[in-house]
Amino acid sequence: MHEFPLTNSVNNAVLRLCDNFGWDKVRRILIKVGGMRKINPELMSCIFAIVSRGTATEGGRKSSREDLDLKCPLCGSTEIEIISGLELSIEALEVEKK
Repeated sequence: MHEFPLTNSVNNAVLRLCDNFGWDKVRRILIKVGGMRKINPELMSCIFAIVSRGTATEGGRKSSREDLDLKCPLCGSTEIEIISGLELSIEALEVEKK
């Protein structure tokens, strides 16, 4: 289960941003996950609820996944070079500052 360390890393990164910018609460986190990561968004969301409990990020979660079709969309060939799909990025944050 590789969702746990990835989710924990995202949470820690957002908490560092909270410290750096003085944010009190994170209401929403939009995470983009490349299809090659084979991440289960629902499991990641459940794990996030656990790792964020009692922190500024508690309750702020949302994930989306890009699915990859591993063949050329033009000719259908499976002889391809993978140039993306392993992304894991924080796309947007909705925060509160008192």
